[in-house]
Parts: sequence; structure tokens; C-alpha cells
Amino acid sequence: MEPKKQKKGYYVGMGIAIGLPLGIPVGLALGNIAFGPAIGLVIGVVIGLIMEKRRNADADEPSEEETRRNQRIAIVIAIIGIIFTLALAGFYLLNR
Repeated sequence: MEPKKQKKGYYVGMGIAIGLPLGIPVGLALGNIAFGPAIGLVIGVVIGLIMEKRRNADADEPSEEETRRNQRIAIVIAIIGIIFTLALAGFYLLNR
């Protein structure tokens, strides 16, 4: 039985989601916690690309409508993140 074809990029996202948490213990062992997730990210992307190539090579491209919707969602999330970061920075500066 052949596995179900996922959307393009599915396995790359899964690799990142698995690699980041696995990198945290590496960072703790090296004494630099920020270095671990960076290593995990690289490992996750590599594993995800390999899985994508093997299991999902002929995946369909998302439709133009779906791409636009995803871009709008990404822009809204980015704006919310910027506002949140600015609010935290302002709170920090006011309470110093």
C-alpha cells in the first residue's frame, strides 16, 4: 500500500518540528542552549528534505488561491509577532 501524498513541504515541516526539540539537549550538553536548536533545525531540514524527496516527490503544488490565503495568514502572524515584540520591549524599557 502506497502512503498518502501530502502537500509539498509537509515532510520538511515535520523534520523541523522533530529536529528543534532534539537539538535542545545538544545545546545543553555544549553549554550554549541557543546553539542546540540551531543544530536541530539544520538536522531537521536535512531529514525533512530527504523524506520529502523519497515519499512526496510528485506532490501537487498548492493552488494560487491557497497560496494567497497562506501568504495573508503569514503576514497577519508576522504583524502580531512584531506588535508582541514591541510591547515586550516597551514593557521592559518602562520597568527598568
